[in-house]
Amino acid sequence: MITNELQNLSYIFNFSKTFYESYHKKFPLINFPSILEKLINIDVIQLIKSAEIHILDKANIWMEEAYLNFQRISKIGTEPSKKLILELVPNKIQDSSFIQALTAFNERNYNIANCLVNKKSLIDNENLIKSQIKLDTFKNISLLLPHDELKKTSSNTQQQLIQDKLSKHNLQIQQKYIDRFINSLLVYTLDDSKEDLKMLLQGHNIFKPIEFSCPANSVIKFFRERHEDGVIISSKSNTREFIHAFFLFKNNKTKIYQHSSLSNIKNFLTRETPQSGTLIKIVFIE
Repeated sequence: MITNELQNLSYIFNFSKTFYESYHKKFPLINFPSILEKLINIDVIQLIKSAEIHILDKANIWMEEAYLNFQRISKIGTEPSKKLILELVPNKIQDSSFIQALTAFNERNYNIANCLVNKKSLIDNENLIKSQIKLDTFKNISLLLPHDELKKTSSNTQQQLIQDKLSKHNLQIQQKYIDRFINSLLVYTLDDSKEDLKMLLQGHNIFKPIEFSCPANSVIKFFRERHEDGVIISSKSNTREFIHAFFLFKNNKTKIYQHSSLSNIKNFLTRETPQSGTLIKIVFIE
């Protein structure tokens, strides 16, 4: 139980940095707004109370990262330049509802971590209360990135962006195995994602990430086995980026679908020793 709560808290406090890194690595960002909408509604204070004695050593790290996130978030959408800029240019990314909510979310997280580090109350701290009120204004609204807000007027550009990202992270599978590969994964793909999975593995555009009903490590192990039997001919590094960019897995505690970390994907793709515990076995269907 404590382990789940710590994992959930770590995901919440690392979310802003994860988005920042994904933005700069040009990973698909289409799932981040919906995830943030759900994270905003989580009672973080209650999570902390359930695992308080186990997070004191993490609070300093969380506070430092949240402090760095203020600068990270402010730079999103800003191109570095050595020229003197004499007029203000609108920054469409910074003006988006998602970035505004992310800024408020990070501010609330910073104030929580600050309270933990300095042993202040999480109930009546003025800065925390103000930041939570600011964050509450984003509850129950659809958060959008600029490409979502401008979708109707820039559909061709958006299509090209998606195609560019898909090409960058595309997976090479021996053509004669494509149908078996797809059918094996469809068993553990949510109904709303089945058609998208087929399109993705056939190299076409998709407009939302694929959601699975089984644990991330089961899917990663399936990909590792397909590397071992020569079905996947991409590098494992490329496969890692592909899984991270396009696949989401349900967190049993928060019920939120989220990425598996790049480090976890790498670990499962390259490990040689058997995994302890029981994993759902994804059979390579004949």
